[in-house]
Amino acid sequence: MDVLFDKHDTLSPAAGRVVGVVLNANVWTTFDYLWPAGLGEPAVGRRVQVPFGRGNRGSVAFVVEVDRPRPAMALKAVTAALDDAPSLDATLMRLGQWMSHYYMTPLGMVLAAMVPSSVGQHAPKHETVASLTSGPDDWPKNLGPKQRKLLDALQEARKQGIDSVPLEQLFSHGGDRQTARTLEARQLIRLASRPVQLPALADATPEDALELNDEQAAALAAIEANLAPAGAADKFSVTLLQGVTGSGKTEVYVRAARAVIAAGKQAMLLVPEIALATQTLERLLTRLPRVAVLHSGLTGAQRAFYWHNIAAGEAAVVVGPRSAIFAPLPKLGLIIVDEEHEASYKQDTAPRYHGRDTAVMRGRLAGVPVVLGSATPSLESLVNAQQGRYAWVKLSRRVRNLPMPRLNIVPLRKELSPGKIELIGATLTRKIAAALDRREQVILLMNRRGYASYVFCPACEWQLQCDACTRAMVFHQATQLASCHYCQRSALLPQICPACKGKIVLFGYGIQRIEGELLRKFPTLDRRMARIDSDTMTTPAQFRNVFDEFSRGDLDLLLGTQMVAKGLDFPRVSLVGVVSADTSLTIPDFRAAERTFQLVVQVAGRAGRADLPGEVVVQTLHEDEPAIRFAATHDFDGFAATELPLRHDANLPPFGRMVRFIIRHAHVGLAEQGSRTLATALGRTLPQDIRMTGPMPAGVQKIRNLFRYQLLLTASRAGYIQQVISPRLAELTKDIEAEVIADVDPVNLL
Repeated sequence: MDVLFDKHDTLSPAAGRVVGVVLNANVWTTFDYLWPAGLGEPAVGRRVQVPFGRGNRGSVAFVVEVDRPRPAMALKAVTAALDDAPSLDATLMRLGQWMSHYYMTPLGMVLAAMVPSSVGQHAPKHETVASLTSGPDDWPKNLGPKQRKLLDALQEARKQGIDSVPLEQLFSHGGDRQTARTLEARQLIRLASRPVQLPALADATPEDALELNDEQAAALAAIEANLAPAGAADKFSVTLLQGVTGSGKTEVYVRAARAVIAAGKQAMLLVPEIALATQTLERLLTRLPRVAVLHSGLTGAQRAFYWHNIAAGEAAVVVGPRSAIFAPLPKLGLIIVDEEHEASYKQDTAPRYHGRDTAVMRGRLAGVPVVLGSATPSLESLVNAQQGRYAWVKLSRRVRNLPMPRLNIVPLRKELSPGKIELIGATLTRKIAAALDRREQVILLMNRRGYASYVFCPACEWQLQCDACTRAMVFHQATQLASCHYCQRSALLPQICPACKGKIVLFGYGIQRIEGELLRKFPTLDRRMARIDSDTMTTPAQFRNVFDEFSRGDLDLLLGTQMVAKGLDFPRVSLVGVVSADTSLTIPDFRAAERTFQLVVQVAGRAGRADLPGEVVVQTLHEDEPAIRFAATHDFDGFAATELPLRHDANLPPFGRMVRFIIRHAHVGLAEQGSRTLATALGRTLPQDIRMTGPMPAGVQKIRNLFRYQLLLTASRAGYIQQVISPRLAELTKDIEAEVIADVDPVNLL
């Protein structure tokens, strides 16, 4: 319950202490407010509510300074304190200030992103849940899209034995409270209130059944050398743990975390996507005490529960995606970033921070060791290790000395029959059949969603595009709709060409087309195959169900997008197939080769992780590309030695540092004009050692009805561009009608 300032209290301009607050808005100003005595002691990091703007509407703000000099003007008073104590301690406040400067985002927006909105003085006690009153056969046909999605989500939960689902979880599938109330009025669902179901923090009783090999033992010793004993001060360090797939990095994480816990401190493990960390979480939950898992699938009440437990020191380990880096651990002793190369650590909305780099900075500010783990490190981390800024530890072989999987590059041109559209070539088809005959399991990667990439007319070359994004819409066979993968809009497939009345053709390939081809070639897979992509896996629970079925041997084949390339460990997988290694290679981005190498090596690592020998088949149209050739031999050093000189000569990351400005507006002329205005202003400001490229249209020029132009700035050292621009950013953009977005260290240039 919020502590409110009593409106009958009186405050004159000469009474009360003055605090400086920042708002969760695109505003760089710190505002002065009076602090009423009835709210207790003001403190930096406390969330408050203040009257702001027209009508003095209540706005959430953070106190960033106490006892500021009193201005001559009359001040408004803080109206409510949203926390008994600061939501952010001194270290997290310093981290927020660094993020504001480095990622060029107003401090209020940064601090708001660090604290879940559901966190208050007390965790909620009750939540509203929904349950079905009937089955799909009884649903009316005139359901709206939001109603259908909400009912489908409840039906999916019912299949999993879950009768009641919190509304907050349902809304992630689409719909809102009005949708739920409408369905209740139509007597299709029942709404009820129940106590919040909060998972307890289990106290595991771990045993070290596994014996570390010499490389694992050496890696653990190198990490433990930086851990402080109980009662001693920690010291900052960064260790790059580079281990081939299957080398036992997770076991090293577990042992290091236990050493930290034994010293009375807390550990943090970041993972790229929580839904994909199923096996890692299982090991942690059985081997480590009091693990708190933070992820987007939690309700606000559950997130608040964990936040309070973590802040109270009751959680020994925190696991979560990039936002977990802000968890309020009071006794932090170690930060681990698993799969540190993953692009999903980069936030794509303000503040556009990178979870890995923010973890390194939090470690520096807190004075604790940081471990970055990967089989295919980012070239940024590799160069930091090569130049001695990071310690570098390698695990060069798999546990139990298991062999690396044999990888075959198959030139797809030689595999396809004239006039026949088949995307699984003869070699891969033959090897899938052989693996299934041996009752072994298969994983196939097709890194493109949907059924057909293009819907077009060969007669007049008309193409179905999203009106809001001017990008080709992808046909999805399951829904019989064409969808835009940028703004998620859907459209019915036209029967004839709207331009010339000609015949519509579906061209290109996606994972749904691969699924259909598999079922034609292997009819027995009908009930023994699962597809894993963001269309079929909308919750961690769905991924977990497929994972369990595959682990039990109820499924023979997993077909998936890049989801199947990460963190899976199945002993009976003997064959991994990459349907097309070219999907990521042809993206117009300087990191395309690096991403392709990482993806192929990571998915190849799912094969041969036990006694069965592993084999990988990579189909490609670019068999001579270095990224493909080096991936075939798991040769990370060879790939890096080829790619790094190219980056160096072009002054691209990791040698140059980049800031991308995106200028967007609903009117194309204003977006272009804004980009030119910014370019002119920057041209008068930038020193000669900062290079500007553009303005130019963005790779995807229109998304969600907003036209996009971009400017790229590159410099030779980190923070230099911010040092020059940040103090003048508000001034540089004040006359631009379009929205200006700063993306520091971008991982995507589309």
